[in-house]
Amino acid sequence: MFTKTCADLLQQEARLPGIITFCKDLDHAIGHSGVSVGLITEFCGPPGSGKTQMCLQLCVNANLPPELGGLGGKSLYLDTNFGFSPDRLREIATACVQHCQRIVRTSRPQLAEVTSKFTAESVMESVLYNHVHVCNELTKSIDTLERLLKLGEKIRLVVIDSYSFLIRCNIENTLERIRIDHTVLNRLQILAQKFKFAIVLTNDVTTKLNGTEPSTIAPALGDSHGHRVNQRIVLGQTGSEPGGLKT
Repeated sequence: MFTKTCADLLQQEARLPGIITFCKDLDHAIGHSGVSVGLITEFCGPPGSGKTQMCLQLCVNANLPPELGGLGGKSLYLDTNFGFSPDRLREIATACVQHCQRIVRTSRPQLAEVTSKFTAESVMESVLYNHVHVCNELTKSIDTLERLLKLGEKIRLVVIDSYSFLIRCNIENTLERIRIDHTVLNRLQILAQKFKFAIVLTNDVTTKLNGTEPSTIAPALGDSHGHRVNQRIVLGQTGSEPGGLKT
């Protein structure tokens, strides 16, 4: 009945492949190989902190050939507030392709044929997109995702940007919000562990009142949601560099 120990689970998690972020320190902080498949990773922060930028970068990186440290797969981008920019995705893809080509030319010429097939066009074709603005549309999107996975579609990343915008704008009752939140994430993670893809959510921040204490800024959707995600990265601007990020 009890076939696994905690040591088994730890080794299993350490072997999970991941999607690199191109930031070595961040990759090691959230998993030895970046954003791990089978897990729910959340990027949280105020507007302009880089959440959507990170999601677009991960879509590109998920399509990297395995020989270059990627998963060679497709991504599904579920956009809830029209934050997705195909032009920006293409810019990131072009920069990534050029970066990989430079690496191959200088240190790994034997991979020239592999990189010739990794182009900005191939990246754009690897990203599936759908706009969802109500929870029923999210459920239908997950239904379609499951059908595609069962047909053998090699989807390695599912992004919901912004997850908190969808949940907060459509569900006013707190208990119902928690129920739907957990139902959606439970179903997604079961699929992620079975078909080996990563789940990335973006979450906003909100003001948290602490009685007589000064108010603080905290991730939206509350503690119940926070306990459900596997790892959370909080993004923000540094004080010394207006355009900089901190984690």
